[in-house]
Amino acid sequence: MRASSCTEYLPFFSRSLFLTSPSLCFIFFSVILILTGPVQSGKTRFLGGIIAGLDRTKTGVSGFLSPAVYEGDRLIGYDLAVLGRDKPVPYLRKRGEPGWERIGPYFLIPEGLRDARQTILESRACDLLVVDEVGPLEIGGGGVWSPLATVLANPGRRGLLVVRAACLEALPARLGGRPYKVFSIEKPAARDSLLSEIARGDPEPGLPAGRET
Repeated sequence: MRASSCTEYLPFFSRSLFLTSPSLCFIFFSVILILTGPVQSGKTRFLGGIIAGLDRTKTGVSGFLSPAVYEGDRLIGYDLAVLGRDKPVPYLRKRGEPGWERIGPYFLIPEGLRDARQTILESRACDLLVVDEVGPLEIGGGGVWSPLATVLANPGRRGLLVVRAACLEALPARLGGRPYKVFSIEKPAARDSLLSEIARGDPEPGLPAGRET
């Protein structure tokens, strides 16, 4: 088998190295970046600051954040803020309808959930995919996990996932052996370390970072 024939089994790839051996083919997987911290510890706000600090001429970004929504001082749910859009849409609320997916006290608004899933599937192959968040529902295979698993099946896809601390232990099994690095917002150097790691994964000039289909 020619080493290049391995590409026939991959729809696209990024920074993968194929040896010219007639029998060996090595694929280098992009590292999945994990931002973690306790519930209600400011992970979304922190991630918004990370995205704002990126050099967007070098790092393309797709995905979404999930900012908290309050009525007065009462938390009522979370919105879906798709990156590049002006207005968020309702995503999780404490009031819902029978049959809606639910996690803890929150119902997933069907329209918001479809939007989140579609945003993941339509994200550009060359972008850093931001998903806020991967929680207990996704660990169990629900929520946005199905489209996320589909996208991350491409070894070259870069991902930045928000994962609450309680879900970290179960995460490796879900990632199926993909390499990952964890950054806790409770660490003073987390911001600089995460920005540096993202920059390390940026495509070098003249090298493709994947291709869109």
